[in-house]
Amino acid sequence: MRVSRRCTRVAGMELTELLRVAERVKAIDIALGIPAADPPAPVVDAAVAALRAGRHQYADPAGLPELRAALAAGLRRTHGIDVDPATELTITCGATEALFATLLAVTDPGDEVVVVQPCYESYVGMVELVGAVPVVVGLRTDGWRLDPADLAAAVSARTRAIILNTPHNPTGRVFDAAEVGGVLRLCRERGLVCVTDEVYDHYVFDGARHRSPLSLPGGREHVVLAGSLSKTLNATGWRIGFCVADPATTSAIRRVHERTTIGTNRPMQHGAAALALDSLGDNRSWVQQQRDLMVDRLTAMGFAVFRPEGGWFLMADTRPLGVPAGALCRDLVERAGVLVAPGETFFAEGGEDRWLRMTFVRDPAATRDALDRIERFLADRTG
Repeated sequence: MRVSRRCTRVAGMELTELLRVAERVKAIDIALGIPAADPPAPVVDAAVAALRAGRHQYADPAGLPELRAALAAGLRRTHGIDVDPATELTITCGATEALFATLLAVTDPGDEVVVVQPCYESYVGMVELVGAVPVVVGLRTDGWRLDPADLAAAVSARTRAIILNTPHNPTGRVFDAAEVGGVLRLCRERGLVCVTDEVYDHYVFDGARHRSPLSLPGGREHVVLAGSLSKTLNATGWRIGFCVADPATTSAIRRVHERTTIGTNRPMQHGAAALALDSLGDNRSWVQQQRDLMVDRLTAMGFAVFRPEGGWFLMADTRPLGVPAGALCRDLVERAGVLVAPGETFFAEGGEDRWLRMTFVRDPAATRDALDRIERFLADRTG
């Protein structure tokens, strides 16, 4: 049977083979962002109550009105963003669907989409699946800074959108006012759409401030925001995301949404609606402590590590150890029983074999065990 050209262009997920090895050797996983904390009890109770009350059938494809209202209120209080929940907010099957539906709604085949790398692995594949062309712009590796001038140089007459992710996966950068404002200014000047992935907006550390381009003057006309209650609620398997855009763009996104997933899991939406965004149990301080533990341990082992300003992940540079990251990644899973993610996974082109990505939101005891194993492996290797 013939497979479409768009599908053949999309590579498989790089971690798949390593995950098979990790399962076989029972490795400790500090590669995937699966939080140790459970969802807040009121959220689980509300979801269970919805199931017991027989709320098993379709809801409004745009999402439960009470959930959209709670989200709109939370965005207003936490980020200063005024959203009409009836016409500007859609509940999706995770932020991944929000991003994919947005790209289908705002691009045509042959359009170009600027992607900032390193990046979440799905971005480039999404762009290719909708028939658009990814144009890659790299962050500056000395501090993972985003230079709007680099973005401007990549924009052509065919460019339609820029994908921005802050707090950033995999580096942990929280882009500052100059960086975010520069992206929005470019979009306003060139008539582009800024598709902003803000799934880790509630995980910002050390007093840093999350800045959404949607909150800036002119943002409403040029920004589509994708967010994730699955991340905020520590319920990654619930797959509840959301999408905020102006009414006309929201109407287009909803048409895509209705023809792909139709709607999002109803009982889980009832659970999520139990808490507004700003009244969630805040485990940010705990996550920050885990970040500090991992950064300090890895630095002591000889890695060069950027201390994340937000999110759930860090990037560790293996150059000071004198070993390629890909080889070390394979050795760690096969010989030390620790799964980390190869950094090349997050580079669409031109990535150096020097980065490993790790998460600091897993079970603390297992994480300490994993770091002990890495430390022993490196000591045995050099001894």
